[in-house]
Amino acid sequence: MNILLCSVPVERPGDPLRRARSEGTMPIMPKVAITSLNNWAEKNNFKTSYYDIDMLYPSDDEIKEFFKKNKPDIVGLSAVVSTSYLQTKRLSKIIKETSPETLIVCGGYLTAAAKTILLKTDVDVCVVGDGEVAWVGILKFVERNLKYVGSSTNFDIDDFLKIKGVAIQDKTDGEIKFSGYGEKLASCDMVFPSFEYLKSGMQGDDKALQNYFRPFYNAEMMVMDDRAFEKGRRPMMASIFLTKGCVAKCTFCQRGSKGYQTYDLAKLEEHLKILRDEYNVGFLLVDDENFGSVKKYCYEAAELLNKYDMLWYAGGVRVTNVTKEDLLHYKNNGCISIKFGIESGSQTMLDIMEKKFTVEDIKKAILTCFEIDLYTSLQGFMLGMPGESKHTARMSGKLIGELSAELGVPVDLLYGNQDLLYTIPLVGTPMYEYGKLHNLIGNTVDEEEKYLELTSNVGAYKRYFINLNGAPMSEVVFWDFLVFLEATRTYRKLMKNKKENQKMIEKFEYQIRVKGMNPQVRAKEKEIRVMGAAGTKEEKSNISLQYVITNFLRQYIVFNQTLSLLPRFILEPFVQYLAYFEYQIQKYIYKDSNNLHTVTNKKSIRDKIRIHTSDLDPEKTSQKDRSLRQIVKLKKEQLDIVLKQTEADKLVGGP
Repeated sequence: MNILLCSVPVERPGDPLRRARSEGTMPIMPKVAITSLNNWAEKNNFKTSYYDIDMLYPSDDEIKEFFKKNKPDIVGLSAVVSTSYLQTKRLSKIIKETSPETLIVCGGYLTAAAKTILLKTDVDVCVVGDGEVAWVGILKFVERNLKYVGSSTNFDIDDFLKIKGVAIQDKTDGEIKFSGYGEKLASCDMVFPSFEYLKSGMQGDDKALQNYFRPFYNAEMMVMDDRAFEKGRRPMMASIFLTKGCVAKCTFCQRGSKGYQTYDLAKLEEHLKILRDEYNVGFLLVDDENFGSVKKYCYEAAELLNKYDMLWYAGGVRVTNVTKEDLLHYKNNGCISIKFGIESGSQTMLDIMEKKFTVEDIKKAILTCFEIDLYTSLQGFMLGMPGESKHTARMSGKLIGELSAELGVPVDLLYGNQDLLYTIPLVGTPMYEYGKLHNLIGNTVDEEEKYLELTSNVGAYKRYFINLNGAPMSEVVFWDFLVFLEATRTYRKLMKNKKENQKMIEKFEYQIRVKGMNPQVRAKEKEIRVMGAAGTKEEKSNISLQYVITNFLRQYIVFNQTLSLLPRFILEPFVQYLAYFEYQIQKYIYKDSNNLHTVTNKKSIRDKIRIHTSDLDPEKTSQKDRSLRQIVKLKKEQLDIVLKQTEADKLVGGP
């Protein structure tokens, strides 16, 4: 049986790459899902080949030629994120046109929208949730099926649905059938990526394998610790997962699988040897969603990283997962940088997000890092959830200002070259359901497809913001500026009669120069300019008039400590209306299609959508009541919305 796995890009079909895969300063994350699927298939006596479409980014003609030549019986498309819908539709169409008998299976977080995928693309089967066990179940079924009917797309649906974790359209009645979320692999069966297998997907372009590695000195988080520059260190940097999953269920986060798992430490040690000895790696980006939740394991994993002389960065840590003792242990075992999912300085917003920690928890974790001289980024803030307001944005600014003052580094050095993130309503999240509840996201398959097309290849930035908040756009485009204004005001007040930390300032100035080496940053400087100020001032050139106001505000106003002496009632309206004026220019003169949802500018709609402050009063509501998940549930009850749940509806909420 001819079995093929394919990676799926996120760029819109036909779009040229903004940068080559070989450019960027950060290593590309190895295709962990692909290698895990292959490993489990091999353990069950199936041989799978691999075509890394994401890495190679071939044209339609090149893909057609590949499938005409290879004609697989079954293809697995790994659509890791829900913003890859258009590419999934493109690839499945090409495969079906060139090899009609091929069974096309799609897995990954995109399959939260399995109904739309199955009805609107040429995908035959969706795997929902963890994929390895379901994938092998499909392979076994297809192998049996081929023996009797000679076609991988012609088989008994009821028999097929005995496999847990699959969704498929029943051709007899047109309904989507879902067998329920599938089994997870045991931790002992989880594997680290095989670079030999990944290389096989390059179709002879062996140089492309080097995209999984980058020199450490181009990474902003690696250059903040003096240990990085010690003699004898291996210079290459790679990405790695030490754990899988998350212990939380944040209301903006797309959860395609349930639970939290750790890897086998013996396998980790073997993988570290390969990285060190074969790829000259001495630096690791630990890209876990939730590093530190299983303390004993993480302690031992850190000790192993140190044993192999790795310096490492943990990019996803809950503030309540670490104590001073933990952080010291990690630092003493090679951790040089850590990043917390802060999200907001407003307790109201933290409760809406269901973060289950407090603003004081955030301060404690970050200040402990400052105390032990372990670098932590202050850039884990986010705007735009339902419930966001000028007050909550101002609270985020206040927290940034307080932390900046504790560090002794001006806000403009921390954020002058950094965009604040704006939330994306990902399919299957409570935030997405909130949008559907208020008819801002349609409920039909056609409407959901339109939404998936809208959000293909978007980033978590203001220019892509989908306004499910109910705030007028004059407020939305001001939130990030308001954060910076309040942060600067707070910093100036707290730094009165205090000296700034010159050593840290020098490090941040160097970090900015490192960021400026990133060709994507420079491309944004030259072309997009929505948020501005990345890289050094000397590099700013060819700035589009479309964003001249944004650039002016960031360079001269919002980080200006002297101007922060002005009363809020003077400075804030000035900045807000300049930002809104620029938004109008972008919308009506430049026809900027990035400004996606403006329907909530109508006051009659806004009044229905915005969460009232009385519904978030901590004196009258519990933390659970303030979660967006609970707000959606209660709103449905108030509106007497009783939906008959089909099998396909069960897909959306996650396991």
